[in-house]
Amino acid sequence: MAESNEFEKYCIQTLVIHFGHLAGGIIKKVKINKTLNDKSNNNDFKEFIDLIETNINILAGKNKANEIGNTLRGKALTMEGKQKKSGSVLTGDMEKEIDTFLAKNSLPTEKDVADYTKYLTLKYGGIEKNVEKEIIEKIKIHIKKTINHKKIKEEINDLLLRFHEPTKNDIDDFVNYIRLSKLAFQEDELRDEIEKERLYRKFHSPNDTAMPSEINELINLIKNTNNNDALTKRLRKQELSYLIKNESGITDKSVSEFVNLMTPTEKDTRDTLEELGLKHLIHDK
Repeated sequence: MAESNEFEKYCIQTLVIHFGHLAGGIIKKVKINKTLNDKSNNNDFKEFIDLIETNINILAGKNKANEIGNTLRGKALTMEGKQKKSGSVLTGDMEKEIDTFLAKNSLPTEKDVADYTKYLTLKYGGIEKNVEKEIIEKIKIHIKKTINHKKIKEEINDLLLRFHEPTKNDIDDFVNYIRLSKLAFQEDELRDEIEKERLYRKFHSPNDTAMPSEINELINLIKNTNNNDALTKRLRKQELSYLIKNESGITDKSVSEFVNLMTPTEKDTRDTLEELGLKHLIHDK
């Protein structure tokens, strides 16, 4: 299996969602013991992913680490399938077009995805099924990033409500808190956002933390639906069932994985704090 650079990039992008700026360091540490190149085979990719899972186990907890590992294994299998079928990966132009599409369509329907997949394959070539998978994966990442950004904005607003002029120690503690909350961020960008919002509040009312209404409705739907069957039916009705499908179709596992991806549970944070020896930070609300 070739395309090692693309796979490493995907690994970093996946880890950034869960660990923020720590993602690059995790991959760098893994590469000390295992590197990938154009001659790497399936076993090489398997060893690489196993090492990633081992390295994130303490940060994410065993279950979450295994879930992330399975996501990476799924990507490796998809890449292998593309090579066997001589399918093409997304080109830079296709990536840009998809980003523009998502900027205008924050939560496209199944028909939107199907039509856009057809448009891209007619314009650039490639295997339609594989292109559609890539688009759906990018949609999920786009949704996760949007939710992540809104949560960080809300946390910054809460910080500045409590501390109108936060000290360096206040901000350092806040950065550590966001890190433990498993929100993806770049530390320098987070600090800039805090300062930008602080200065804005000095002369204006606080900024809103609104996000696209479609995504907001999706999150409310997930939170207010008690079981997988009901959620599946409601997503089908809204032509969004592509979000909960895996290779074998819609299953309880695929639905649960999507729910966990979109709305991390309090248990995830508790497990991480306990494994880091920070159990004293856990408190019941």
